[in-house]
Amino acid sequence: MSQSPEDVVRGMYEAFARAEIEAILNKLDERIDWRAPENLPHGGHFVGRDNVGRFFQGIGQHWETLTVEVEDVLSAGDRVVVLVTARGRLRASNEDASYTAAHAWTLRDGTPVRFAETVDAPLTLPAAVGTA
Repeated sequence: MSQSPEDVVRGMYEAFARAEIEAILNKLDERIDWRAPENLPHGGHFVGRDNVGRFFQGIGQHWETLTVEVEDVLSAGDRVVVLVTARGRLRASNEDASYTAAHAWTLRDGTPVRFAETVDAPLTLPAAVGTA
C-alpha cells in the first residue's frame, strides 16, 4: 500500500528533524519547483532536485541551528498545506530568530513536484541578515 500525500509530506519533516537531507532530496521529483521567500536568508526559487540541495546548503550556511515545528497539516487530494514555526540561531548575527510559515506541497503519484513557502510577516529576523 502506498503512502498518502499527507504521510509523504509528514515524512519530509521527520527527515529534516533528523538532518537526513539526502532522504528528502531522494523523495522529490527530479524537476521539482521549490520556492522560499527571498526575504529569508536561505530563500529563493530552485528548480530541480540538485538545486533544492542548494536550498538546504543555504540553510546550513545561514543558520547555526534551525528547527521546524509542525503546527497543523491540512490535506486535500494531492495538495498538502503544513503550518509551521521555524526557530533557530543565525550565523551572521549570532542571534535567535523565528518565523511562522505555510508550506504548500503538490504531489503527483505520491512524489512532491512543487513546494511553496509563504512566511508570516513581520519576520523576527535581524534586519541585516535578510539580505544575501
